[in-house]
Amino acid sequence: MSTQTTPTQLTTIRQLEDEYQKISAFLNEKWSLADKDHRIFARTMKIVEELGELSDEILTSMNLQRDTKIANFSRENIEDEFADVLGSLVLLAAELEIDIAEVMQRKIAYTRDRFEME
Repeated sequence: MSTQTTPTQLTTIRQLEDEYQKISAFLNEKWSLADKDHRIFARTMKIVEELGELSDEILTSMNLQRDTKIANFSRENIEDEFADVLGSLVLLAAELEIDIAEVMQRKIAYTRDRFEME
């Protein structure tokens, strides 16, 4: 029986964090780096790479790329690149020992207060 999480099961930030903890452990074993600082640096650079790929897809969706890229565009490409950026951010959070749910709740409260939202 598979222990993989299906897309419909990833409904909470905690579940996303748990799934990416497993991915992080696998990646750290497969491509071991000297220490935590190196892993943090690598995760940060991966975010930059993935954000570039997402930006490229967004430009393609706006017809601001060469014709061959535009001809091969699909909405799924943007979605996949977005997921890669988010996944890379979750992996960095794991390395930095950031509780995503907690910091996002704090940031939402700050933003609501700052803009005087109800």
